[in-house]
Amino acid sequence: MKSFIHSLKALFRSFTLYQILYLSTVVVIVTLFAVFFPDLMLEDTSNAFVLVCSVIAVLANPVCELLISKQSNLNFFVDILFIEIPEFFICLANGWYAVATVTLLFWIPIDIMSIARWLCHKDEKREELTVVRRLSPKQDILILLAILAFGFGAGALYSLIPGAADSYLDAFAATFGMANGILLLLRYNEQWYAWFITLIFYVALYVTGGAYIMLVTVAAMLVNTCYGYVKWLKYAKEREKEQAEAAAGSE
Repeated sequence: MKSFIHSLKALFRSFTLYQILYLSTVVVIVTLFAVFFPDLMLEDTSNAFVLVCSVIAVLANPVCELLISKQSNLNFFVDILFIEIPEFFICLANGWYAVATVTLLFWIPIDIMSIARWLCHKDEKREELTVVRRLSPKQDILILLAILAFGFGAGALYSLIPGAADSYLDAFAATFGMANGILLLLRYNEQWYAWFITLIFYVALYVTGGAYIMLVTVAAMLVNTCYGYVKWLKYAKEREKEQAEAAAGSE
């Protein structure tokens, strides 16, 4: 418990001016939408519960993204409580059954496993950070081919379900999202690529479903995806250099 509190204090102290401004901007924009343009939040605003879920998810997504960019395992707690559970109900309301299924059966369990895994791989010098890695080009290609094959197959299956909407968009959003979750669990920098493509599919889903408020969080996450990718890549290169120097020094 003391270690958790210490990590939490270290995390708050680590927030930069850019990160504070980033989160503040998202909160202000979402608040303005909720107060002045509630009809743009969802195509059907008659369900107050789904509307509230949308606001919670929009606010929590940038927070979670920022925590990931900071290599903090606290992102998984935020993801489960304030993103996955609300988005599950949003997906059910819009008929996006593939994403809803993946949220319930994949994201929540993978987040729980990720918490434990990330705790076991703390940086030796900076304990608030989790060690990250990179894939080889061959591994990148094989993973992409597997994602495409699975996405087309899942899209074909979900298109057979009565009431299913945008089956292939839904399936590919879910598939690339799953790839992001697995790569994030294993701490690979390439999770940012998968997440970037996932966001593109989410944009298409939100536009077709009239969930325009979610475009605010997608825009915010796209900015932070670029920011987080650069941070992770820089860290990975620095760590590889340190390990190479240590290996050379021990010879």
